[in-house]
Amino acid sequence: MRRKKSTSGPELGKVLKLTVLFLALIIVWNLLGAQPEGTDLKHLGTAAKDAAGVTVKKAGDLADGLSDADLAKMKDKAQSTAKDAAKKAGDLAQKAGKEGKKLKGEATEKSAAGLITVSTIWHVEDTIKRLKDDPEWVSLDDIAPSTRKALLAIEDHDFYEHGAIDISSIMRAAVANLKAGEIAQGGSTLTQQMVKNVFLTSRQTFGRKAQEAIISYMVEKKHSKDEILEIYFNTTYFGNGAYGIAEASRSYFGKKPSRLSLGESCMIAAMPYAPSALNPYENPEGCAKRTALVLKEMQRYGYAGDKEAYAARQKGVTLKDGSHLDL
Repeated sequence: MRRKKSTSGPELGKVLKLTVLFLALIIVWNLLGAQPEGTDLKHLGTAAKDAAGVTVKKAGDLADGLSDADLAKMKDKAQSTAKDAAKKAGDLAQKAGKEGKKLKGEATEKSAAGLITVSTIWHVEDTIKRLKDDPEWVSLDDIAPSTRKALLAIEDHDFYEHGAIDISSIMRAAVANLKAGEIAQGGSTLTQQMVKNVFLTSRQTFGRKAQEAIISYMVEKKHSKDEILEIYFNTTYFGNGAYGIAEASRSYFGKKPSRLSLGESCMIAAMPYAPSALNPYENPEGCAKRTALVLKEMQRYGYAGDKEAYAARQKGVTLKDGSHLDL
């Protein structure tokens, strides 16, 4: 097991400075951004009310030179116009109020997200320690080598070679997906995926991605790649109500993670991509297709030999309930 040195004082200081800068940018953005829209709506409401008053005044001036019949018609028209203008003014004012509340709510949410980030950063290690106290926790040594290799092949094949964030892997994944004609690989590193699963939400926002990057950097400074992979296996959702590799192995195959075969390992590694949609009990065809893709990626990156992969395809995957996936 390869370990990295703990984060030094200067390195931690850099992370905290980046965090503070990021939070400052969010606060300024929310205080200054989008306000003109609400202000303009209020001005429009005021203008509409003024227009209504002018309309009534002009109607009165014109009435002096008209007959009683014409006067009655003009009064009716003026009153109708005034009512319409007043209604539009009220609608605009109401819309302005709603927009203002919405913007305020979004600003509060983003600022709160920033504060949660600071809290999360300070409690990363405490969270990991609590997770490891789970009696279902499985050490990396107790997970079948084929399962570890299958996950690396489909999610982050050079996990042990890059840092917390790898730009080249994002580009490489895009090329691989184009060649495969489907999503064969993701751009995020396993560290980023683990951080998102354990500490953050799945919302695709700039704020959340920035949080993910900062925390991923800190985690990689404190923990070895093996430790991060172990955390990933124990905290990821594998579908069918199974959180963590222990539950997943038991739920699908009725066995311990150390006893998973190559085909079974490929199916487990396939699940994080879309755990609900790929549930083998409900979507066996989709699950089999993704499992076969994992096996293909294992061959591509040298994690499985041709003969071994061929044997796994011929055998397929048999679930605990007796149903079978043809690969």
